[in-house]
Amino acid sequence: MADGESTESRDESGGQVSQAERPEPADIRIEFRESLPGDRAVVAVEQDGEVTWLASERHVPPKAAADFLAEMRRMVQEGAWVQNWPGLC
Repeated sequence: MADGESTESRDESGGQVSQAERPEPADIRIEFRESLPGDRAVVAVEQDGEVTWLASERHVPPKAAADFLAEMRRMVQEGAWVQNWPGLC
């Protein structure tokens, strides 16, 4: 982050969005699959209020998935990652 850079989110009109006005954080999960289309390592599947990361057992070690999930949850909790689904705006 650059010096003086704001950590607040902006709404679509460019105004600041306070912590109290932010949507509820998403539910984030990881589910392992034997394989994924195109031999991908991960695929995100989203719906209102939820993101499920499908992870290939072949490409993603369980420890890496756990670390990724912990980091995603930390970012959501701190407001660094926000999803604005239609039902949550």
